[in-house]
Amino acid sequence: MTSKAIPLKTPNSLIPGDILKNDKSLVLKGRNVSGRNWKLRPQKRASSLVTKSIQNAKSKSWEKKMKEKELRRSLLEREKELKEEKRQSILEKKERRLENERRRMENEFKVSSRSAQQLGKNADIKLKAMNKKQLRQIKKTRINTKTGAIEFVSAYAK
Repeated sequence: MTSKAIPLKTPNSLIPGDILKNDKSLVLKGRNVSGRNWKLRPQKRASSLVTKSIQNAKSKSWEKKMKEKELRRSLLEREKELKEEKRQSILEKKERRLENERRRMENEFKVSSRSAQQLGKNADIKLKAMNKKQLRQIKKTRINTKTGAIEFVSAYAK
């Protein structure tokens, strides 16, 4: 910028004497109490922001505002749809996985129950005569809480 700034008609425009970063040609606005002449003008509030173009100071037309609002609304709607689709696909995958697991457990139970022997009335005598390896092979039935299928588990499992 040149040393002569053109004053704009808006309150947040550049005032002659404002110190901008990396601009040595501007005249100082005044002397600070601390004596530091390199201090920048505070630009925390929107009303005191220094803008370089006149366009920043102008307000948008109603039509333009409404168009932007509609565009933003449509984007948010699309985003919501995509999230919902993703959530639905995750739920479907979970249901499918649980169904497959339940079917697999049922099939395993059917196959193993055909070859399994059941303990009868002399179970205590048979158990006492068994060695450790045979005792480990004993299974009991239990209903899986997740899938609802009957499964064989170790007799000592909790």
